[in-house]
Amino acid sequence: MKRFVWPLLLVLFAALAFGHEGHQPLPTRGVQVDLKSGKISLSRSARELIDVRTVAAERRESTERLRAYATVVAPWTKYAVVTSRLPGRVVALHVRPGDVVEAGHLLAEVDSLDLHTLRLDYQQAQNDIDLSQKILAGLEPAAKAGSIPGQKLIEAQQAHRQNLNTLQVLQTKAVALNVDEGTLATDEESRPLRLPIRSTVGGVVVHADLAVGKFIEPTEHLMDIVDLSTVWVRIGVLEQDWHRVAAGQTVRLTVSGLPGRVFETKVDKLGLLLDPQTHQSIAWAELPNSDKSPALRPGMNGQAELSWRGKKPVLAVPSQAVFSDGAERYVLVEEAATKEGSEYQKIAVVVGRQSAGHTEIIAGKLLPDDRVVTRGGHELSSLFFLGVLRIGAETARTIGLKVEPATPRVVDRILSFDGALDVPPQQRTTASSQLSGKLVNIRVDRGQSVKAGEVLAEIASLELQDIQLELLRNHLDSELWSGTLTRLRSVSDSVPRRMVLETEGRVRTLETKSANLRQKLLTLGLTARQIEGILKTKRGVDALPVRAPITGAVVDFDRMLGQVVRADESLFEIHDMSQVRVQAFVGERDSARVQVGQTARIRLVAHPDLETEGIVTRIGPVVGADSRTQAAWIEFQQPPTVSLQHNMAVRITLTTDRPASSLAVPLNAVVRDGLRSFVFVQKADGTFDRRRVELGRADDRFVEIKSGLTSGEMIATSGVPQIQTAYAAVR
Repeated sequence: MKRFVWPLLLVLFAALAFGHEGHQPLPTRGVQVDLKSGKISLSRSARELIDVRTVAAERRESTERLRAYATVVAPWTKYAVVTSRLPGRVVALHVRPGDVVEAGHLLAEVDSLDLHTLRLDYQQAQNDIDLSQKILAGLEPAAKAGSIPGQKLIEAQQAHRQNLNTLQVLQTKAVALNVDEGTLATDEESRPLRLPIRSTVGGVVVHADLAVGKFIEPTEHLMDIVDLSTVWVRIGVLEQDWHRVAAGQTVRLTVSGLPGRVFETKVDKLGLLLDPQTHQSIAWAELPNSDKSPALRPGMNGQAELSWRGKKPVLAVPSQAVFSDGAERYVLVEEAATKEGSEYQKIAVVVGRQSAGHTEIIAGKLLPDDRVVTRGGHELSSLFFLGVLRIGAETARTIGLKVEPATPRVVDRILSFDGALDVPPQQRTTASSQLSGKLVNIRVDRGQSVKAGEVLAEIASLELQDIQLELLRNHLDSELWSGTLTRLRSVSDSVPRRMVLETEGRVRTLETKSANLRQKLLTLGLTARQIEGILKTKRGVDALPVRAPITGAVVDFDRMLGQVVRADESLFEIHDMSQVRVQAFVGERDSARVQVGQTARIRLVAHPDLETEGIVTRIGPVVGADSRTQAAWIEFQQPPTVSLQHNMAVRITLTTDRPASSLAVPLNAVVRDGLRSFVFVQKADGTFDRRRVELGRADDRFVEIKSGLTSGEMIATSGVPQIQTAYAAVR
């Protein structure tokens, strides 16, 4: 192989290229360079002067990383707010903040006037039963002997059954309030009547806004109890990074309150709602906590690093071993090393991601265990200054270089608008309770798919109990009067006709009322089977179901167990993403140029590689007073296969006219230097020249070339920014 000794040129390089701090000067002797083959030979003294050092290329796991802010939160079913079912005064406290309690643990006791009223009603009902039973026992022998009219016996039986029904309703009410029936039957001195407040979950008492003697209302927030055995990590991912996130990725969490500690877990769920203000979506992870001393606590903030490995190990070298002349990426491989000197070969490579101080080598002739220069390489790399812009095959792959001929193209006249993905109102709804009450059960998880009518949560409501008690009372009365009517009809000769007719009217009234109460409970979410169970067991349903209005996925929920919610207050947000559309925000000046039926090109910020088409199907009738924009809705011609979310940012391009074709190039082929525009033209020998061009009109894909380029010339259409950097280095 022919070699050239360039002592004079090396002196020039030493003066021009390495006169700054941080580089060793190149020696004027002992250096031989063959530019054509890319080989450098160093004598022993030259090698020692430059202090050349090498390391072996090795295969490493391919890892990609993404950092995002994170917050520790409590799982939905492990954080509970404590409230009272009735108003009253606190008479006993059994826990303090920091205490560990089990589910069902007695937290406090409340003295409530409503309970005393219940006790009085219960004892009065027992007295009425005793009295009516004695009266009935005295009348039955006389009725059998015929000494009293049968009507009096029927009236006595009716009164006794009504008293029994009243007691049954009061017993059902006591069960709903978790009050022991035995307590109702005793007096205050022997057994005080108190409303127990119990924990709905096991965990730690976070705080207690209570004191003995304090008067409380049912809507008042009394305590928080949190189960710290498991926590969720809420990771806010920017919209433009969303396409990089997937379930199963490794998460390394650091929090400000625990410096130096790293917690590792996996992404287990992906959020389905984009925040229109922050343009973030949520990735979820779960972490176990120490049972004795939980480190992670809800509310902690920190940073999450998401990482995922490639399918197979890749060849990698230290990042300082990779050199560049703007576009070309290469390493210097030690081919021979003796006491007398060393030889180094320039090898072009295709580089990938950088992480942990290493750069992946995707392609090239570099092999594992080849020793690459990591120190002294900057001095040696300056010897390959060529003065022309030539892109090798490996470098072309690194920068994604594409070369194609300049040809006539149609450059559309366009309008461009910002927009957002929009789930139609009929496919985007909220689930709420129809009665006020306390949230006692959550049955769904983040992002869970649900069917219309499926139970999402349950609400304990005193109003629900009252409706059930009214139904039960009405049902018992209906049974009583129906039985009375049957007996009256059997002895119609001995009772007035008027009494039979009045009883028939009362039975019909009770049946109508029962049907109305049944329908009311069905409307509130109870099933026909549950209603029949109330009447059969004489026990009410503990909680009101909150059902999904539509089939879809749960995208948002921010309540806690035990929290008091108002009637019709939104609890869950549910989206059906099967027919998502795009809403464009058309400026007032352009509104007349937008028509139904126009074709639109759609690009999503969250999925930058996706370009799809749609059709304008509807235009809003008004211009917003503040935004001065008009809404236009665009339907996808083919639904995208990527994950979509309501409010995702979109860029829309509408074609308003398609003029005749003219010489044009892709937008990415043009670089600008000040006010001038250029393209890179590939010559017959493979080198590139930068050519100034005059531009005409442009759309979102192509720009017209008025002068400076002829049809058929080969131009670079991708990788152009890297070529521009290489051009600056050559110049």
